Amino acid sequence: MYVIIIGCGRVGSVLATLLSEQGNNIVIIDTNEERLLRLGPEFTGQTIVRDGTDIAILEEAKIQEADALVAATGDDNSNLMSAQIAKNIFQVERVLVRIKDPNKLDVYKEYDLEAVSATTLAAYKLAEMLKTSREIEILGSIGQDKAKIVKFKLPTQKTCSTLSRMISSHVFQPAVVFVSGKLELGLPEDKLSPGAVVVGSVLTEDIKRLNRLFSEGKS
Repeated sequence: MYVIIIGCGRVGSVLATLLSEQGNNIVIIDTNEERLLRLGPEFTGQTIVRDGTDIAILEEAKIQEADALVAATGDDNSNLMSAQIAKNIFQVERVLVRIKDPNKLDVYKEYDLEAVSATTLAAYKLAEMLKTSREIEILGSIGQDKAKIVKFKLPTQKTCSTLSRMISSHVFQPAVVFVSGKLELGLPEDKLSPGAVVVGSVLTEDIKRLNRLFSEGKS
C-alpha cells in the first residue's frame, strides 16, 4: 500500500515507522527537517521537507498513485486543507485526518473524511478500561462494538459450558483455549484448570458478568 503522511510529529512519525515496518510504501512530508530526522532506521520510506498543503508538493509525492493520505499535523486547519485537496482534487480513495478538537468531528464527516480525535479515543479507552477487570485483555471488537474479543487467565477451575453460562448464553463457541502452551478448542464438557488462557467473544453488554469471574476468584 502506498501512503502519504502529512506531519512528522509524535503521531505521524510513529505511524510512518509502523506502516514502513509492515512493508508499505510511505512518503512523509513535514516543513521541519529536524522532525523528519527523528525517524529511526526502521523507516524505509521517503521524506520531503515542504508544506503538505502545497498541491505541487503533493504531486511531487505522486499523490495520484496514493492508496491513502493521512493528515497528521498538529494544526486542524492544515490537516483539513491537505485532506480536501487529496479527496476532491486527486480523488484519493482513503483520506484520514487527525484532529485535536473533537468538536470538529461532525464537520469532517460533512466533507466525507475519516477523522480521528486522540482526545475522544483516549476518553473511550479509559472508560472501557474502567468497565473491564484489569485481568481481562480486550483484543478487538465485532459488529460495531456489539461484542468484544477477550483474553484472560482463568482464576478458578471451570468447564467450558459452566464458563459460557456464567458469562452469557451469547458467548460465541467454541472458545479458544491455551493450556500449557497447547492450542485447543474448548468443548462444553472440557474442564479448564486455573491458569488456562481463554480467548472468546462476549457481548459488550455482558462484560460485567465476565468481571464477576475474577471477583469470585478473589473471594
